[in-house]
Amino acid sequence: MKLDARQDQLLKHYLRKVFLYRETYEEVYDHMISALQEQPYTQTFQDAVNDIIRRDFGGHNNLISMENNCKKAMVKELRHKQFGYFISFFKFPYLLLVMGFSLGVYLMMSRSLLSPHTLRWIFWGMALLPYVAIPLRFFYTGYLFGETKRSIRDSMMGDLSMLPMRVFIAVSVLYVINGLYTTAFYPGALMITIGVVIYTIYFLAYFKLSKDEVKVRMIS
Repeated sequence: MKLDARQDQLLKHYLRKVFLYRETYEEVYDHMISALQEQPYTQTFQDAVNDIIRRDFGGHNNLISMENNCKKAMVKELRHKQFGYFISFFKFPYLLLVMGFSLGVYLMMSRSLLSPHTLRWIFWGMALLPYVAIPLRFFYTGYLFGETKRSIRDSMMGDLSMLPMRVFIAVSVLYVINGLYTTAFYPGALMITIGVVIYTIYFLAYFKLSKDEVKVRMIS
């Protein structure tokens, strides 16, 4: 059975209503098109679609369960890849770069080579980095000027980009509480260096993950 333009639009409209995410919509749509070509012309379009959904996906109700399972698997995969990229910076040869960067940051902090004004600008730049990463990702994956259907990766990539900021806010709140109720605590050059290095490596890993996503999007 070869679909005409009207039938193709009906199929797309139905699948867009069923699925929330682009990945499952495209996967099921491609499968349906291939399966419909093998269906006999004696069937009506609606019967053919219902037969394929029942036979290959276990019925209409099972489509939502399939999408939820797909989302769980993809979220797990993204977390695993992000962690893998993060750990990779502590292996040779990246480890040498990390050590050199750490030494440079420590010397700047311990010897006060940067003015308080410059440090404030660096702080705000790092704090605003997640808000730059998210729209950049949308641009390069075609969200701003192309496909607007949500991706399963959207919420997870947003959570990954904002995680360092959430940790930083939590530490800042603890720091303020500590200053209110006990002796003021200054984290010191070593602790600042550790925080800056981990924050930087985390975002380098995030951008590598985003780069992979852009490649996948371009291929698909």
